[in-house]
Amino acid sequence: MRLPAPLAATVRSCATALAALLVTTTSPQSMPLLSAPSAMAAALPSRDELSRLSAGLARVDYLLNNWDRLTTVCGGVSAGGSLEDAQVMRTQNQNSCYKTPLKVQKYIGASSTMDPLFRADKLMIKATPLVSDEGQEEYGDAVDSYIAKQQMSSTMAYTSSWSGIENPNGSVEQIEENLREAKSEVLATQAALRTVVRLLGLPPAPTFTE
Repeated sequence: MRLPAPLAATVRSCATALAALLVTTTSPQSMPLLSAPSAMAAALPSRDELSRLSAGLARVDYLLNNWDRLTTVCGGVSAGGSLEDAQVMRTQNQNSCYKTPLKVQKYIGASSTMDPLFRADKLMIKATPLVSDEGQEEYGDAVDSYIAKQQMSSTMAYTSSWSGIENPNGSVEQIEENLREAKSEVLATQAALRTVVRLLGLPPAPTFTE
């Protein structure tokens, strides 16, 4: 059906105006886009975020330097509380001293969202572009090692806490054997974390105390 000439002209005019409006509102010039360098910078972690890694390393150092004291409690309720004490077995002087393997998790980012190492693996991966080209392979290996060893440290601490005589095949010796294995894994976690901190060029955190 042919439209009357005046109406057809009006329709064409409206269509032309609408097309021009669409072109204007969708043109690259009208859309605020981040440049590639700006987008990358926005995705990189800040120095304040990265300081969590140095702080976490200081906590791991503290754990290893005070291992026996932190994983043993004599008399009363341990610093981990009664819930933790329900999962530990007597290992020294039978009725007076207890091993508290779950304390290990407190210093490696496996027990609290407030720990600087909580989900540190995600932070490390996000920081990968900050490492020099020459250090990329070593950094990747260190991150992989950290992820595996931190998880194994937590697992062996948990296993040790349930290895006492109250459980099948449990014994004082089994608790201490699993706790020694946990310490070995924490040492490997420490080494990987040190490498990550070094390759990122992060300054050391103050010595951790409590």
